[in-house]
Amino acid sequence: MFPYDGELVTLKLPFAEDTHNTKFYQRLIRSLSLIRQLRTLKKKKNIDVAISFMEASNFANIISRRKEKTIISIRAFLSHEFKDDARLRIFRTFIRKLYKKADEVVVPATMTRFDLINNFHVPEQKISVIYNFTDKTEIGKLSMEDIPAHHEKIFSQYPVIINVGRITNAKSQWALMPVMEKVKLEIPKAKLVILGDGPLKSKVLEAAEAAKLRVYIEGTAKSENMDDYDIYLLGFIMNPYPYFRRAHLFIKSSIYEGFPNVMIEAMSCSLPVISSDCHSGPREILSPASDQLITATENETAEYGILTPIFSDEETQRVNYISETSSAVISMLTDQATREYFQSRGANIKIAIEDSFYPYKI
Repeated sequence: MFPYDGELVTLKLPFAEDTHNTKFYQRLIRSLSLIRQLRTLKKKKNIDVAISFMEASNFANIISRRKEKTIISIRAFLSHEFKDDARLRIFRTFIRKLYKKADEVVVPATMTRFDLINNFHVPEQKISVIYNFTDKTEIGKLSMEDIPAHHEKIFSQYPVIINVGRITNAKSQWALMPVMEKVKLEIPKAKLVILGDGPLKSKVLEAAEAAKLRVYIEGTAKSENMDDYDIYLLGFIMNPYPYFRRAHLFIKSSIYEGFPNVMIEAMSCSLPVISSDCHSGPREILSPASDQLITATENETAEYGILTPIFSDEETQRVNYISETSSAVISMLTDQATREYFQSRGANIKIAIEDSFYPYKI
C-alpha cells in the first residue's frame, strides 16, 4: 500500500488471518509461529533495531527480542478501544507486562501518552510523542484530480459537509443523522457526504430513516437522481482530497481517536473543521495551547476549528451533542467570514503542530 525501500519479507503463518473465525488454540499456534519466525529472521538479518506498529505486532516484536533495540508504536487511545471491544481486554495484561520492556514507545498524541502512563503503567521516560506526517505538497497535487461527474454535481450545486472514515463505533457517523435533521431546517439544501465503509453502516441507515433523511448508497441507486438525497454514502475512496477541495465543511463525530490524520489532511485542503472533543487528537490539533485534559461540554471556538461535545447514547449528552453540533454547522455554513477565517488557519496548521512539540522528548 505504501512505497518502501529495502527487502519485503512475507512470513507464512498457519490458519486464517481473520481471527474472528478461528479457535483460540489456532490463534495461539499462529502467534507462536510468528514469534519463532521473527526471532529467526532477526538473527539471520542481524537486525539491530526492530520497529512495530499496533498491539499484536508490538507483542510479537518484544517477545521475539534478541539483542536488538525495540521501538513500538501505539496508534489508538487504548482505554476506550478496550471498552469498545471486549475481545481486546486481555491485551491490557499483556501491555502492562510487556510494554515496559521496550526501549522506546512512540505515540501520536499527548492524551495517548497520558493513557499509557496512567492506565497501563508504561514508564513515562520511555514514551515519545511524534505527530503523524502530512505531505501538504502531495495532497495539493492529488486534490486537483477529477471526481465522477455524478459526484461533481452535488459538490458544485449544494453546501456539502463531508466526513471521512471507516464506519465503526469509534467514528459514530450515525450521530450525524439527527444533526443533519436540525441543520436542514435552517439550510434545506445542505448535504452530508460520507467517504468510507464499515461493519456498522446499517446503524447509519437506521439513524437516517429515524431522522427522515434520504440516503444515496453508491452503486445501489441511479446516479441521475443525485439531487433527491440528503446523505451520500460513497464508500471507500482511495483519494479523498479532491472531495475536500470541493466541500464546504469537514465534520468528525468520533467518540475516541488515536490521532485523526484526516483532520490535518482536510485542513491542508483549506477545509474548515468541526470535531467532537474526544480523546485523543482533536483538541491537540484544533486547540494546541489549551489544557488537553479538559473536554468540551458546549461548543468551543478554538484556534484552528470548532470543538463540540462528544456524542453519547445517554439521553442528556445525546441531546446536547445534537444541539451544539448542529448549531456549529449552521454557524459555519452561514457565516462566510468565520468559514474563511478557519480556511486560512487550517492552511497553516503545520506551524501549530511543530510548536507544540517542545514539552516532549522526541
